[in-house]
Amino acid sequence: MRKTMWFMMVLVGVLGLVAQAEIIRSTDYGVGADTYVANDIGSLSPDANFGTENRMRLRNNSNNRLRVAYLRFDLQDVLTDPTGAYLMFETTWMKSGGKIVDVYGLTDESLDTWIESGAGGITFNTAPGLDPADPGQLVLDESRTTFLGTFQTSSEAAPVILTTNPLDLDLAGFIASKTNGLITLLMVGQDDETEIATKEHDTYMAPTLVLPDSNDIVARAYDPVPAPYTTVSPSLDVLTWTNPDPNNPGETITCDVYFGATEPNALLPNYGLDLLAAGVTGNSVALPPLEQFKTYYWMVNIHDSSFPDRTVPGFVWVFDTFNAAPVVNAGDDQYVWLNKAVVSTTSDADTYLRDDTPRGDLGFMDIRGASSWAFRGYLRFDLSSLSAMGPGEIENVSLTLTKVGGASRNDAVTNDRFALYGLNDVEGNTPQNWSEAGLIPDNAGAEWTFPLDLESGRLTNLDDTVEGITEIIDGDGGVGTTITVSGEALVNFLKSRIDDNGLVTFVIANPATNDRGYGLGTKENDDPDSRPLLTLTYTPDSAPNDGNAVVTLSAEATDDGLPDPPGAMTYKWTQVSGPDVEIDPDDVLETQVELSEVGYYVFQFEADDGQLSAADTVQIYVGYDACDAAQNMPDYTPIASDLNSDCYVDLLDFAILASEWLDCSSLDCP
Repeated sequence: MRKTMWFMMVLVGVLGLVAQAEIIRSTDYGVGADTYVANDIGSLSPDANFGTENRMRLRNNSNNRLRVAYLRFDLQDVLTDPTGAYLMFETTWMKSGGKIVDVYGLTDESLDTWIESGAGGITFNTAPGLDPADPGQLVLDESRTTFLGTFQTSSEAAPVILTTNPLDLDLAGFIASKTNGLITLLMVGQDDETEIATKEHDTYMAPTLVLPDSNDIVARAYDPVPAPYTTVSPSLDVLTWTNPDPNNPGETITCDVYFGATEPNALLPNYGLDLLAAGVTGNSVALPPLEQFKTYYWMVNIHDSSFPDRTVPGFVWVFDTFNAAPVVNAGDDQYVWLNKAVVSTTSDADTYLRDDTPRGDLGFMDIRGASSWAFRGYLRFDLSSLSAMGPGEIENVSLTLTKVGGASRNDAVTNDRFALYGLNDVEGNTPQNWSEAGLIPDNAGAEWTFPLDLESGRLTNLDDTVEGITEIIDGDGGVGTTITVSGEALVNFLKSRIDDNGLVTFVIANPATNDRGYGLGTKENDDPDSRPLLTLTYTPDSAPNDGNAVVTLSAEATDDGLPDPPGAMTYKWTQVSGPDVEIDPDDVLETQVELSEVGYYVFQFEADDGQLSAADTVQIYVGYDACDAAQNMPDYTPIASDLNSDCYVDLLDFAILASEWLDCSSLDCP
């Protein structure tokens, strides 16, 4: 496909500026386009699009065959003097020559952005400048088109290059009247078909517009917001656009912005618009308050310091306020909580057994294995609060331990050197309420044997040799390496303990027989990340909605009823952030969502009146429990005497106070 951009005959010796030059623009430049529409009887459908064809077909026999050509030329970067403008075409086929072609200009600039092909591609029934007509007939919309003149096809066989005569086809006045730099032409032929190459043709010339007199290539402001011919809310308070780069590197672009509600007059400077802002160095200006049901016009003139005495006038951009965006409220932020327990807790007691010295105050458990003796860890979690919730289901269980320094040996931790067991609550075993301040081998229960007795029922084997247990070592075996245990056997053991009194004791051993050992962090470790961590979710059988928090999203939306049609709003709820949630239905004012995880969720409600839309967001916090939800409210004020921060002042707080009763921190303490 041949590309025809522009041809310049006289150049000014500066970068980027072309002055006193003939300019040639084909439909292949910028947003140029070429195609035809048809309204035949029983042949070419008025709903068909032909934008991908390599020809335009011209025919009008006022009976049963009608094909009208559409052209668009992009002159948005031309500071134009259109005197003497003419067109050039190349024919691909003619049934007979010497036919007169009538040319019309599309005067409604809001219609210049018709689509050549693809989605929304132009058809006879959607073509700008045409009114509905019976098959085979043509009715021009005279309020949106103007007759420009004619040209005559050649009597020679195709291919022939046709050139229009400015005396017969006066394009200059129409081009000069345009304020958006886009030139749309309609071409209507006579009976017997003439076919003209489009820009899609591989070998023939694309339709071309020639501007022979004193035209400059310039860089204008572009990409206006709001876009031309759009309807905006009267609340719009800023205009933005994109500035071109300076002609010379290092120079600057400044802008003068003109604005008003009076229809532009091409005979007046700046189309009669008022100066809104001068010398703007950026790409936006604030707007004065807008009125509803008005049309506004604006333009941005460019000053490039590369050419101090030169002003590049902008195009006139148009928008209106014939509608106001809906007013929406997504509702107040909400603070709710789960009806299940999401547990992430460290141990409430931990030690290791070695000799007759209690070691519960250390920041590590020494886990060591040899052929005839061992150091073993004892680790307890208090899940009694779950027991108080009644029978339930456990999921998402994991126990994580971290290797630390300080132990008698610092060998690499491996799966073969780590084994986990659950302490069963049977007669003779260490009681579940053992004290880390006093537990030693001599007062440990019957489970303390060497080697460990796994057949007596005193211990539940939770090693990775058990089916369903997963034991993941993450790291190189050195300090910082983590051991994470999960699986069905661990779930079952925890459930058995929750169904009892909620105290859960694990025994940690090193199966090695060649004297190898390492340390695991305890709750006393200075690094919180190195302390034991048990995570799980516990859902009581009595909990509604599987323990999830059910929240009602309730929005309000009002509108002015415009545009009409549709005269009604559509709604949409979407999730902005947080754990994934299904919203169903999502197209109503009020809906419910089920939130299964602790954390913040943000939802957006949008109302659309068919032209303008507005949105608002609502934040939901889901807490572990009611206290956690309350503590995350922005206006939460803790009770000074709630010493354990559980939102209640009770005997537990008194116990904390009593434990420090008469303690003194003064410099004159007795």
